[in-house]
Formats: sequence, structure tokens, C-alpha cells
Amino acid sequence: MKSLIIRYLTDTISDQELIELHLWLQDPKNKAVFKAMVQANEELDFIHRPIDVEMAYEKVLNNTTKTQRSLPKRYRYPILKYAAVVAILLSTSVGLYHLAKKDGIGITAPPVTETSPQITLELEDGSLLILDEKQQTTLTNKQGDQVVSQEYDKLKYKNDGAAEGKLVYNQLTVPYGKRFTIELADGTVVFLNAGTKLRYPKVFTDPKSREVYLDGEAFFEVAENAAHPFIVHTEKMNVRVLGTQFNVSSYQNENNTSTVLVKGSVGVYRPSEAFVTEKSIVISPRQQASIQEEEFTVREVNVQKHIAWTKGQLYFVNDRFGNIVKEMERHYDIKIENNYPELNDTRYTGTFESETIEQVLNVFKRNTQFEYRIEKDKIIITTSP
Repeated sequence: MKSLIIRYLTDTISDQELIELHLWLQDPKNKAVFKAMVQANEELDFIHRPIDVEMAYEKVLNNTTKTQRSLPKRYRYPILKYAAVVAILLSTSVGLYHLAKKDGIGITAPPVTETSPQITLELEDGSLLILDEKQQTTLTNKQGDQVVSQEYDKLKYKNDGAAEGKLVYNQLTVPYGKRFTIELADGTVVFLNAGTKLRYPKVFTDPKSREVYLDGEAFFEVAENAAHPFIVHTEKMNVRVLGTQFNVSSYQNENNTSTVLVKGSVGVYRPSEAFVTEKSIVISPRQQASIQEEEFTVREVNVQKHIAWTKGQLYFVNDRFGNIVKEMERHYDIKIENNYPELNDTRYTGTFESETIEQVLNVFKRNTQFEYRIEKDKIIITTSP
């Protein structure tokens, strides 16, 4: 295990090895060994900047029990049923491990106000319905016809047996700070992340395929139907499946489109091309297909990192702070202005489940010195004085 710690300290550890180290450190007996090696590393590399590892550890351990200035409630993410938290911070220069364990402190869901972002459903007749996640109801169109059932934070469509006729599309929009679930008429379940739009047929009547259009990020559990392939259209990549579980991320305001496969098999291809089995790229479970500048790449990935958002988690694995900022903006529905550009290339690894954004930033500050302040609906990050 010491070899893993050395690779961790020298920033040469792989994702899988980092997970092994993460699990090993859950045993309190291993904490002293790790801290001793971290301390030795700090003394050798930063002799002019000594660090009290025990104090740093205890600060993070207790950071959830201290009274801190809180953001307005709408910036808080709803608490999950479990609240054990482990945060491993890894910077570009040196690693320092922090373990934080929470006792389930309650954090309430954001209240609905007139100015709060709302989940909306646009129907085929142009109706725009605002969805209240606390409601259980049946939604209707302008003519009073029943369209879909809402069961709190989930829409559930029924296959009414319509086998012919034109496709009638609805569009579900989930703003920053929220997530939502939809069960399509064919039984496919889709989990929508913050800042996502999904356009889909009320009933799949196309005799050849089932097709939806995504802007944002969603996790799909596709109902198997070999005769009707399921296709997810995004701006830069299409994903074709028969029955499987996979995540698609394609925010139009970010230069990143990818698919991560959890189970089954999917093929990816450019929107301008037709799917051809022999020519299209097919990926296997635990692989990610990405497209940048019209070129596809495929690699093995840590699947948990890409689907943790479905459980309300922020999950970072050696991620650039510049990318972390984008995730936090969506997760907490707040604008972050970073006036410390060098911080963008600092890398962190950690998992957060129910912390406020202030708590997350304060944990990052334990390892990298920066300051931040809150001005209305914005967080401004600056260098330390």
C-alpha cells in the first residue's frame, strides 16, 4: 500500500489505484501511516512551508459541525438519505488527504419562489406548464386532454396503443440547481441533470426507431426493443442502442460531448452520418466515447464519476478546477466568477453529497490558498492577500 501512497504524492496514481487508496483509508488504523508519509513529503518538498497534518485533518473532520455563514436556501442541494462523505484533495503540486464524515445534518430543499428557476414542460400545442416537484397530479393540454401523470419529481407517460399517426413532441426543461426523472411511453427511464432539455415523442409511433433530442446531461435506462432502436440525438454525437444503461453529456455551452456506457452496448456516430454497424464506433461497458473537433476517442473510465450526479453527488477525480466550477454552477444554480486564472489548472479529487457550496469551497481552501466572497447571485474567487 505504501507504493500507492507514493504514487498519490507524486501525482502518478491511476483512477483505479486512487479508489483502492480511498477504501484503505476508511480504516482508522491506516490514517497514521498515511499522515506520516504525507508529513515526510511536505517536509522534503516544502520545508519553508511546514504544515500541521493533524490540524488540517481535524479542520475538515469538523467543518460540517461549525457554524458557517450560509448562502440563501435556494443554493442548497436537497439532502440524500445517507450523508457519509469522503473528500480526497489532490493539487497539481502535492497531495493532502482529508476525510470528512457527516452525521446527517439536515439541509432543506430550496423553497419555490416567483424568482426561483422552474422545471417546465412544453406540450405539442404550445402550452408551457410549470412543474411543482411536491405535486402528484395529471397534466392536461389546452383542450383538457390528459397528457402525462406527474408523481412528484417524475413524469410518467403511458403507451396509449397509438401505432400510427405523426409524432407529437413534448419538451422537458430542467434548470440549474434541480434534477428530474421521466418515464417515456416505451418504458425507458431518463434521469435529467441540471441545465438539461429533453425533446421526446409523447408516444413512439415511428415504425423504425425511437428517437429523442438532448441538450445537457441525462442517464438513460432504455427499454429493450430490438425492432425499434433507441437513438439519442445531440449537437455533435448520436447514440444508438437497443436496450442498455448509459450516460450522455452534451451541454451546448461547453465544448464537451461524451457517452459513458454502464451496461449493454451502444454505437456512436456523427449527426451528419447514418449509423452503419461496420463503420460506427461501438463501445463496451466502462468505456467513454467522446468527440472533439470532429474526432472520436474511446477510453476506459471510472463509471461512478459520470453517474454520481444521479444520486445528487459532486464526484471529482483529478479534475481541473476550471471544470469543477462549471459543475458547481449547475449543481447550486449560482454564477462563479474566477479572478484567479492560475487556479483553473489545479486538480482535485473528492466526493460531496449534501454540503453547501461554501462548505465545498472551504474544503478546497484547505489545500490551495484563495479567497472568495458572495455578491447577490454570484461567487467571486480571488487570490489570497
